[in-house]
Amino acid sequence: MSPEYKVTMDERPFEVDVKMLDEGGLLVIKVGDQSFTMKPTLDEGGIWLVNDTAMDYSVKILKKTGKAVTLEINGEERIVEWERLRKQEVVKSGANDEAGGPKVSGGVYPPMPGKITELRVKVGDSVNKGETICILEAMKMFNELKSGSSGTVKEVNVEVGSMVTTNDLLVIIE
Repeated sequence: MSPEYKVTMDERPFEVDVKMLDEGGLLVIKVGDQSFTMKPTLDEGGIWLVNDTAMDYSVKILKKTGKAVTLEINGEERIVEWERLRKQEVVKSGANDEAGGPKVSGGVYPPMPGKITELRVKVGDSVNKGETICILEAMKMFNELKSGSSGTVKEVNVEVGSMVTTNDLLVIIE
């Protein structure tokens, strides 16, 4: 299977796959031909603590701009650019056509920029077409973002409090 992401750091591109092994957050991350098993945890200060068998990392997300994410990794600031390579099927019909750009089949996208105030699903949940996935606050109004199809939640890319834009992929339902 082809890699899921293309990640560029320090002008070096990497092909990356990420798979969740269990509900406890254990991940297998494949970078090129190497695989790493790790379990990131978020502390009260908003810092991700990541350990693999070789080293411990302290990672803080400083800023997200488009495909670029500015991270502080063990005290050192790094800019990482990422791009999803898989699942980029153009949606032929649905509420998100007017947002422009390629869309993930089964993806839930916000119709406008705003803040996620409620998230009603998690990975593995079964949802029905038209079911509310999350609540988006935009321009002092609360908008229910609904599933465009029935299926199982495969991926959740936001949490309560996340600021999102129209091209952000919030949830994937397969």
